[in-house]
Amino acid sequence: LVGLGNYSHSQTRHSIGMLVLDYIASHLNLTWSKNKSWPATVTTTTAIYVDPPKRPKINQKNEAGTNMKKQDKNIINPNDENGDIDDKSALENGVQKLLDDNVQSEENNISVTCTHSQQTTLPKPRYRPKPDPVPLEITLMKPLLLMNVSGKSVFKAIRELKLSPADIIVVHDDMQRELGKISLKEGGSANGHNGIKSVIDALKTNQFRRMRIGIGRPPKEIDDRSHDVISSYVLARITNSEMEFYTKEVFPKCKEQLLKI
Repeated sequence: LVGLGNYSHSQTRHSIGMLVLDYIASHLNLTWSKNKSWPATVTTTTAIYVDPPKRPKINQKNEAGTNMKKQDKNIINPNDENGDIDDKSALENGVQKLLDDNVQSEENNISVTCTHSQQTTLPKPRYRPKPDPVPLEITLMKPLLLMNVSGKSVFKAIRELKLSPADIIVVHDDMQRELGKISLKEGGSANGHNGIKSVIDALKTNQFRRMRIGIGRPPKEIDDRSHDVISSYVLARITNSEMEFYTKEVFPKCKEQLLKI
């Protein structure tokens, strides 16, 4: 897990990715340490992953049910060769026969009378055996380099850990989404984010996963999409109300999603 940001300005909107990893580390009682060769601050943990077994679909239409339908047709009027109801007495006899057979079926529990001389056993549902839990070692890293060149840290990290770009998840801020909105993405362009652009350039591929966290846009009265306005907004310190919202509503969801991906 890679949390993007500017390490020396960790409480700004642009460093929301680092704040997410700080939240995860604190709730898992992890301790950060510096890796000078990457360079980055790093911590590791082990998560237990279990692929839940899928329940097979059971065919509701079975031979027993088909034969019962055939039996119903034959029993309603056993005295008439054409299968038509010729009098009230024959109908009553046929209904009573069905009731008697149903009682016999319930008593046998797993057997259904198909004809007067043959019985069919319903198949028992089969389930896959529950898979063994698999321990996964997860590395959390916050690059010590500036956002615009943080891709160098990511490249050195996955090379040393012998990972592929598909094994990493980069967490970063996104101005195109409203405050607190979480979005997962795999591949694609940097969409104007300099940190993601740096990672793409360093890895020579855009095929890695990202978690984008909405930080909203500047107020409408000043949002002219100029470089100065955008820079001032993303590099501004997160307000107390925003931080409370992130901590209570957003970061817990990020933690849940990141540790189950």
